[in-house]
Amino acid sequence: MTRRLSARPVLLVLSAIGFLASARPVAAQDVAPDKPTKITADAAYISTNGNSEVTTVSGGDKLEHKHANWIFTQEARAVWGNVDGVETTAKYGASLRGDYLISSRLSSYLLGAWRREPFAGISRQFDEGVGLSWHAVVSKPHEVDLEGGAGLLQRKDTLGDEADFGTARTGARYKYSFTEKAYLEAKGAYLFNLKEARDSQGDGSVALVAPITGGFSMKFGYDVFYRNKPLPGLKTTDSSFSAGIQFSN
Repeated sequence: MTRRLSARPVLLVLSAIGFLASARPVAAQDVAPDKPTKITADAAYISTNGNSEVTTVSGGDKLEHKHANWIFTQEARAVWGNVDGVETTAKYGASLRGDYLISSRLSSYLLGAWRREPFAGISRQFDEGVGLSWHAVVSKPHEVDLEGGAGLLQRKDTLGDEADFGTARTGARYKYSFTEKAYLEAKGAYLFNLKEARDSQGDGSVALVAPITGGFSMKFGYDVFYRNKPLPGLKTTDSSFSAGIQFSN
């Protein structure tokens, strides 16, 4: 993971896109029957020595279980970086979500999330929400979900100040399946602070997955976190790029 996109990661991503673009898009009849439980995990590690010592570690997991009309999802992600013995990056997050399928195009959701990003001014943050998801496009290779809801957020910043407020949430997800195991997925959500609109925040991610062999794939990811009223001295936007190995059952 690195803060700034260098030529090598860009070339790797472009090569993966070229490979995937040549593959035949997955059609409805190509899709294997869904497993009730799916587990996905990815990891990346970078270490350099010499004139500078840099260590970066990132990883995450996703557990999804389907039961009748319910889908339960657990996700977690961590990024940590160290340059010459000094911590330079620390991003941690985890979430639990339950979706109930009302119809083929509509579902309701209940979610809870935790975040810690000290370099973005967040010592700890909890977010709980409920809402509806509209599955606008459900026929592969394209999938589009749009959602909206409301919730509560509790946040403690690195200066020790605490805030609790209600939120309005909007979100979207797009996925394009090149093949059954190769895909491009982009998703994001924005939380409107109903107590102080200037202190709203949003995050988004893009992932490109290209299969290698068996359950292993190469995964390229780009994550963005935005807060329109950061702490003094901090920027409104944090982003990260990662390239690593993903395993799915």
